[in-house]
Amino acid sequence: MNEEELKTVCPWCQTEIVWDPEIGPEEECPHCYNELSDYRSIRLGADEEDGDEPAEEAEPAAGPDDFLDWEEDAGYTNEYAEAVQNVLDTQEEAPECSACRELMLHGGRQVTAGTGYTPVIPGPVGRAFLNPGYKLNVFVCPSCFKVETFLAEEDREKLLAVLNPSKEQTDN
Repeated sequence: MNEEELKTVCPWCQTEIVWDPEIGPEEECPHCYNELSDYRSIRLGADEEDGDEPAEEAEPAAGPDDFLDWEEDAGYTNEYAEAVQNVLDTQEEAPECSACRELMLHGGRQVTAGTGYTPVIPGPVGRAFLNPGYKLNVFVCPSCFKVETFLAEEDREKLLAVLNPSKEQTDN
């Protein structure tokens, strides 16, 4: 086996992984922990022949080196990264994505309607700590596009006031 066969590049974080020939190839990237197999990967190209075209005119299927990766277009990624950074600079909070650990963009606010939500009243507290009509901040990851929601600041304060009544009494 030559040295090129011992190297793999992670399609997710572009880290070059050199694996030990005695152990074999890595199944997941040791840097970003994503799978290195073809799972969740797409290759663009003609995979099947069209019934209307003659077989000799059909384009061959894309090989492993031929698949298109949007990250290869440096102009697009630079503009995208710059736009993402500009948005992040204007945000008060930017939580980390639980999937890929990138900073998330604040996409908006979701207000829950009273229908379909029934608060629980825990015995030790004696009242609900999350009432109908609570607000959620919606965040989107610019890398993996995962969407996550977090309780809005005013509802966080209400939750703290219910769960920590001694703090409320000392503030007065």
